[in-house]
Amino acid sequence: MLLLSDVANAQTQQALSFNRQGIEAASRRDFADAERNYRSAVELYRKLGTQFEAHLSITLFNLAETICGEGRWLESKEVFAESLALSRHALGPKHLRTVAALNALGNVEMLIGDFDSAEAKFTEAIAIGRELYSHEIQHAYSLAGISSLRLRQGNPEEALPYADEALRIAIEAEPEGLDTAMMYQNVGRIQHAAGRSERTLPLLRKARAIYEKENAVTDPRYATLLSDEGLALMDDGKLVAADADMNRAISLLQPCGGCGFELAIARNNLGLLRFRQKKYKEAGDLLRKALEEEQRYSPSDAAQIGRTKSALEQAQAAVH
Repeated sequence: MLLLSDVANAQTQQALSFNRQGIEAASRRDFADAERNYRSAVELYRKLGTQFEAHLSITLFNLAETICGEGRWLESKEVFAESLALSRHALGPKHLRTVAALNALGNVEMLIGDFDSAEAKFTEAIAIGRELYSHEIQHAYSLAGISSLRLRQGNPEEALPYADEALRIAIEAEPEGLDTAMMYQNVGRIQHAAGRSERTLPLLRKARAIYEKENAVTDPRYATLLSDEGLALMDDGKLVAADADMNRAISLLQPCGGCGFELAIARNNLGLLRFRQKKYKEAGDLLRKALEEEQRYSPSDAAQIGRTKSALEQAQAAVH
């Protein structure tokens, strides 16, 4: 019995070490190394049995985030789903880690176009958050998630109250934190979609100021912010400034492993600018690349794919 206990203790320490190494690798965006370490930890936790379900759930969550970072969203969905099931069983259906798993799985389902399932996850997470975690950042993520879903469904006015509430929670928790920057960006996107450019740019610039203050200018989220800002500047008639922001966004995203979808959005936005500038061939090339990436990463999102196809057809027609 003592020998078995010693073996279990050694395996536990090794699993913890693998998970820690995975976190360190993910923080420097070495996703291949992170994935190797997380998978090693997962294998050990499975061997250790049901008493380590909570540890396994957390490590699977980390693994799924890394798989997302590599752009393999469909694969990450299954890993997040197992993490969620284990969290419900080991920690309880209303534990904060369970809410985090609901948010993560909901976001992946939204990104791949499974809107009904994503809505169910966000709705459950919001109900738990309102009951137990009304001031926690995970509750803000739940609200932001459903606001993003409403935006992707083409309902910015329905999205806005959720996004505003998420931003208020984030500001109360950490006024100048990166989570708060994301919430400013989210509200800015929704205001832009609703046609209120006078409100869009101040929100996006507040987000940008936080990213730059925190020296997070290599973060892919900063690049997407630049592209969002460029789109708003384009609609405001400031084409030179829009061009600078959009090109910088693409230059930041091109070397980023796992940023294919973000790069597709940035190319789409620059394609729209090139069309506005009457550079139709260049617009067509950018929109074609964007469409290929959208069809690869989010094949079920018919609305977004349809918008890109329509823009591409207009660019192609203008060339001829």
